[in-house]
Amino acid sequence: MKNQQTNNKKRHIIITTTAVALLGAGGLWAATQAHSDQQATHTSSYQTKMQKPKASKGSQAKKEKGKNTVNDIIDQALGDSSTSTSSEDHAFKSATNSVLDSNPIAAIAKTLDTPAAKASLAAATAAVEPPKALNDNSDDTASVKPLTNDTTDTSQTDQGKTNDDGKTPTPVNPIEPVDPDKPVNPITPVNPDNPDNPGNPVDPVNPVNPVQPEQNTAPVLNVPEDQTVSLSHNGTFDVLNGVTASDKEDGDLTKAIKVTGNVDLSKEGTYTLTYSVTDSAGQTTSAKRVITVANDLPVISADDQTIEVGTSFDPLVNVTASDVQDGDLTKDIKVTGNVDTTKLGTSQLTYSVSDHDGGQTTKTINITVYAKDASFSGLDALTVQQGSTPDLRKGVSVSDPYSATPSDFTVTACDTKTLGQKSVTYSYVDKWGHVTTKDRVINVVAEKPVFKGLQDQTIKLGDHFDPMNGVSATSTNGPVTISYVGEVNTQKAGRYTLTYTATDQNGQQAEQTIVVTVE
Repeated sequence: MKNQQTNNKKRHIIITTTAVALLGAGGLWAATQAHSDQQATHTSSYQTKMQKPKASKGSQAKKEKGKNTVNDIIDQALGDSSTSTSSEDHAFKSATNSVLDSNPIAAIAKTLDTPAAKASLAAATAAVEPPKALNDNSDDTASVKPLTNDTTDTSQTDQGKTNDDGKTPTPVNPIEPVDPDKPVNPITPVNPDNPDNPGNPVDPVNPVNPVQPEQNTAPVLNVPEDQTVSLSHNGTFDVLNGVTASDKEDGDLTKAIKVTGNVDLSKEGTYTLTYSVTDSAGQTTSAKRVITVANDLPVISADDQTIEVGTSFDPLVNVTASDVQDGDLTKDIKVTGNVDTTKLGTSQLTYSVSDHDGGQTTKTINITVYAKDASFSGLDALTVQQGSTPDLRKGVSVSDPYSATPSDFTVTACDTKTLGQKSVTYSYVDKWGHVTTKDRVINVVAEKPVFKGLQDQTIKLGDHFDPMNGVSATSTNGPVTISYVGEVNTQKAGRYTLTYTATDQNGQQAEQTIVVTVE
């Protein structure tokens, strides 16, 4: 019974020390916490000074300086295999080494996450003999020194002591006491596949940086703008014409577009079409479009017209009507209004036509009846003397296109009392009542100066001759200036011509020429 308890104690020591050696204190805590929802109860900690274990006398294991292997820890707990006689110890060591070699961290974590292991761990902790303090040259029996808040310099109390090699030991600073009521900060469980980032998936290219999943992009619908189309009894409307869809992940999704609603081209009205498309990730995009079906009204072709008086007139000549759906509707045109071609003036005609769908169009035009003008002759500009009464009908005649014997024309009076350019109007009225008018320019000028004493003369060879002798001029507008052009040589027989000019203060001039004969 005692041997059984000893073996159990050794197993507890192996589990505990192996976990601590592989994981450290934090790793052991993490492994325990990662596989259990139970919270460990922290016991009071004791400051211990561990003595370096002594190798068994016959042991073949060689320890490197500052390191302990897993086998070393197991050997120290169970004893050297060369001295251990327990078959149970040998079997336990073999099983432990096999598990640790395959996956030490996962194996320890799984092993510790059982009620039995946890109970054993607690029992092992209580059963382990305290290791003896460092620098203590006593026997293998270890002593435990409780933790205190004493900060006394140990270098003073250890003076005079030496190690086995005769050297003075190095003072050890005390470890800060652990507060049993303060929980230890839990460590995030280690992800065996990615220790640097335990909570994220491993990036096969760069394992340290996890791959962030991409957000799915919604499809894009391209729908034409709202449209107005013509009413058609035989036509169809392609609701997908010009509509496309694409997706970043799936590419072209035009064939996956779904349409709700339809368009009936045979009925006027407004139709709403709803387009939708869904990608492979389940995201849906939708859009609406309004199609208006409208009846195209008939078109009437008719323009304003002018017709000559007395001629015949057909109101439907050169007037047509057409419709997109019904074609030529000229025969269906109706006219309201009347045109009397014997009367001058403007009349209105209104045309209307309806298509087979009830659409009606009306159009109003103006019909003007006109007459040709009469023509005047002899209306050139006329110059008259100031204060005179000229005959303005003299030399003027009129021609009427509708009468061989035109009636008399009239002319407005001209004021000759004032100087300047005047205008008179000639008018003629034909049998239709059409009046033809023409204007004529009249220039009213002042009376020209009048010469006195100018006449042809005959003188003897060698006689004296004065061209201005006895010559004068008068004007109703005031003083007159007289000048002449020419020369008479009294020393030479012959005929000589002299031209005189008289100019009044208004610029009116009078000219007269005489002949002087020298014999």
